[in-house]
Amino acid sequence: MDSIAENILSDLKKEVLKEVTKEKASRFSRIVKNESSAKNYAKAMFDIASDMGKIESIKSDLNVVYSSLLVDSDIYDFFKSSFIDGHLRMRILKKIYADKILEETFNLIAILIERDIINILFAVIVEYENLCNEYYNIIIVKITTASNMTDTEDMNKLKDHITNMISDKDIHFTFNIDENIIGGVVIEIEDVVYDYSVRRLLTELKSSISEIN
Repeated sequence: MDSIAENILSDLKKEVLKEVTKEKASRFSRIVKNESSAKNYAKAMFDIASDMGKIESIKSDLNVVYSSLLVDSDIYDFFKSSFIDGHLRMRILKKIYADKILEETFNLIAILIERDIINILFAVIVEYENLCNEYYNIIIVKITTASNMTDTEDMNKLKDHITNMISDKDIHFTFNIDENIIGGVVIEIEDVVYDYSVRRLLTELKSSISEIN
């Protein structure tokens, strides 16, 4: 990691671990300004969690925050709104989470609210989850079918094939049903998509016919 990235992460860790002042807020806003900030926050949070032996505790905290804040659009809009007084938002935040999550997790959310970038919270949670998976050598494989095939012989064979193909990882399978793919299967391994769906075949066939005409 280059020195600039190290400095960014160092600053982020300091901000999460202690109360934020207005002077720090001004400096901090110059450091983090784009979408990559979610990765920076997540990395800073993970480094803190690792140093303090709280990886799973903070992961659990973030799940609590997700289910209670991001799932409820009204609550999320309240904390996201820059038209609502910041002190009021912080008081409500403390009332909701003060005794329910760790101080480090609370400080992370407070920082995002104070900088009016709470909209990146979901991305931060996803990135933190990815870092946890990397730490535990876990790879997530998402399998999408047009109907429920979770316990079928064909699905078990497919899972065995994927497991043999990625033998150096602890594979966690997730299953999704999407009738729009019509048939076949779509496999997502990290950022790579293997589309063996009937929908894709029909799309390609339609495209071929159009080219002939």
